[in-house]
This record gives sequence, structure tokens and C-alpha cells, in this order.
Amino acid sequence: MTQPDENNTDQIAGKLIIYLRAVYNDFTLAYDLALTQLKGGIETATYQFQLKGGQKELNQPLVLRLYPEYRGSDDAVWESSVQNALAKKEYPVARTYKVCTDKAILGGAFYIMEFLPGQPLWTAPFDTIPEMLGKTHANLHKIDPEPLVKSLNEQGFDENRYRFRTDFFDALAIAAKGTEFPWTRAMVDWLIKNRPPELERLAICHGDFHPLNILIKEGKVTGVLDWHLYIADPVLDIANTIRLITMIKHLSVPGAESIDWETFLQKYLDAYRTQLPLDLTHIDYYRVVQNLVFLYDSGNMQALRLPSLIKESLEFIHKVTGIQITMPE
Repeated sequence: MTQPDENNTDQIAGKLIIYLRAVYNDFTLAYDLALTQLKGGIETATYQFQLKGGQKELNQPLVLRLYPEYRGSDDAVWESSVQNALAKKEYPVARTYKVCTDKAILGGAFYIMEFLPGQPLWTAPFDTIPEMLGKTHANLHKIDPEPLVKSLNEQGFDENRYRFRTDFFDALAIAAKGTEFPWTRAMVDWLIKNRPPELERLAICHGDFHPLNILIKEGKVTGVLDWHLYIADPVLDIANTIRLITMIKHLSVPGAESIDWETFLQKYLDAYRTQLPLDLTHIDYYRVVQNLVFLYDSGNMQALRLPSLIKESLEFIHKVTGIQITMPE
């Protein structure tokens, strides 16, 4: 679904315009810019387009985010709700204008949002990337999560979906006791035993915050993309960003081979601290969590089975916990 297919795009475009004409009760709606699939995305497909005629919100560059049929319809509601709640706080996210959970329309749930201009942060002058990354991340963690939590609760979402709580560890324990991930049992026991106390004030965490998910234009951040939101200790989110940044050196990203990653990460953390205090007492614990999650994912996704990256994760886990994990071939 994520690979461009001209015929499939034409079919989606035809069905989408019929849907929009009906929803907005305006049969003059037409494409001013044809539906064009954008690159990127693993589990969803995104398309840029623009309409002519219709309401003001439709007369601008727009994006269609389409989920595959197997994804639950509430995923579209979830992500669009998160984006709208953050847009109200003037955080750089795309406002969502229409959500459809009827999979019969386009073959999966979808929503339509504004198009955010810009290029990935990774394309900026290298010495500016850590500072923009750190400040943008801290500005997210500054936002009071309670209005968002209220909005999600009102739409019927269980708090276990977005809170890093006991059920997360229960799920790990169940997986470790099964036949697929028995090699994680000692690791899961360690995580449960050493879990830090939960903070009184939690933060909105992005869950996939790295330079390729941030857009910039003329030296300013214009958008933050691909939300995997949860409400948790912000250090959990920072630990994930550290893991994601270090992944870049394993993914053959142009220019990554010459980077001093320790200096990069230190500049990112220093920039974060200019906006918000940061206590890294439990950073290694949360980095162990994120590395274990990566190992789970690498077992399920061929694209993540990078030997050098898996080796690095295993070595970090052993360094912090003393536990030697042996993954199955």
C-alpha cells in the first residue's frame, strides 16, 4: 500500500471526490491539483491534493492519510484528535478537517488534513539540527496533557491506550511467557523490578521524534509528523529519540557516516534544557525499554533486521542490566 501505484491512485482519487461532494453537499468540487502519493510511510499511505470550489478549509493544499483495511477505524480518529488538540496549542502539527471510519469508501479509514510545507529537518545545515530538534521536543513536553486526555476520554478511548502503565509490562510479561519471545523473560523481570516511580506531572510524548519526522522551511519548524502518542515521563520519549537518532547511522542515510553522534546527542539535550529542566536519572532504564521494544519489532519486521543495530541494542542492554540476551536466528 505504501508503494506508489498510478492506477490505484486514480481509483482512490475518483472515490475521494465523490465522497467529498456528498459530505459537503457541493457537486462543483473538483481537483485543482491531482491526487499524488507522497513518499514514506510503512503502514499508511499519504497523498497530496488540492480542490477548487467548496468551503474555505478545502481551498488550500491538503493531505489524505489512508490506513490499510486491517487497521482499526479508531486509529484515524485517534491520530486526528491528537493533531487537532495540539494545533489548538499552536504546536506545529497539521489540522484535521474530515475523518472517515467507513472502510468501504477508500478501502480503509482515513482523514484529510492541511498540507504542511517544508523539507525534513535532516536537510538543514547540520550544525542547526540538534538545536531545533531539542527545542521542538521540549516545547512539546511543555504542553499540559490534560485537555488532550479529556478529549480522548470523551471519545471513548481507554487510558491504557496512551499511558505507559502496568498493562504495558503485563503485555511484555505475557509475550515473554509465550513461545515467540521466551528469550526476553529475564529482561522483562528486570524491567518490572527496576521500574521508576511515575512522575506527578506527565508529558505528551510523540513516540517517533527524530529529524526525518520534522519539517522545516526558511530555518523554522513547520510541522511534526507521524504521531505515536502516549502520556508518560518525557524521559521515555527522549530515550526513544536517542535510539532513533543512533539508528540513522545504520540506515545508510546520506551524510550520516561522518557524524560525531555523541556530540550530536549532547547538543540535542543541551538545547532541550534551554526550554525545560531535564532530569536524566532514569534515562538508561528507559533506553533499555526502547531497545527491547526495538528487538521485539525487529523480530516482526524484516526492514528492521539490521545486524549492526541489533548488536548495538543487545550490547547496551547487557551494559545496563548485566543480562545477556540471545535472540533466535
